[in-house]
Amino acid sequence: TEGSAAIIKFAEMKRHVVFILVLCSVVMALVACQSRFAYDHYRSVSIEGWNRTDTLDFIVGRIPSGNYDMSVGFRATSEYPYKELGFDITCSVYATGRNKPDRAPKAKTIHKRVKCSVFNDNGQLAGRGGISTDDFIYSVGDLSVSSGDSVVVCIAHGMNQDIMPGITQVGLQLEKK
Repeated sequence: TEGSAAIIKFAEMKRHVVFILVLCSVVMALVACQSRFAYDHYRSVSIEGWNRTDTLDFIVGRIPSGNYDMSVGFRATSEYPYKELGFDITCSVYATGRNKPDRAPKAKTIHKRVKCSVFNDNGQLAGRGGISTDDFIYSVGDLSVSSGDSVVVCIAHGMNQDIMPGITQVGLQLEKK
């Protein structure tokens, strides 16, 4: 009977340990899924180079009302020929919140031109180093969104050269403040 009691206690303890492990896993999964970004998406550009006429459209859709920090990101290689990269950004906020912005009345349109450093004074890529590219992220300003609003952001390069080599991806981030 002493052996049976020990087996029962061991089984109960094992059940408690399994319960605690499952509980910890669920809590970690929930915490890991929380992102501070309402939108974080990158689009690839042509390997031959980013053409000035290739505007990248980011259809964000509806996001919760509030104030956001809008940032543009890009990935560049050492083949990029200039010290800076200019962006022409158009952000349209549609008041109805429908995901079909072509039918929704525009609430507001924001145009921005942004210059971002690509190389430092020593000729080194100034971004966060990766294996074959450096990552860059630059804040381009605040965005205020009301309940039900839908957002579309269009990004093109604003450089004089038509085809811009060395840029592999361009992205958009909206971080809730």
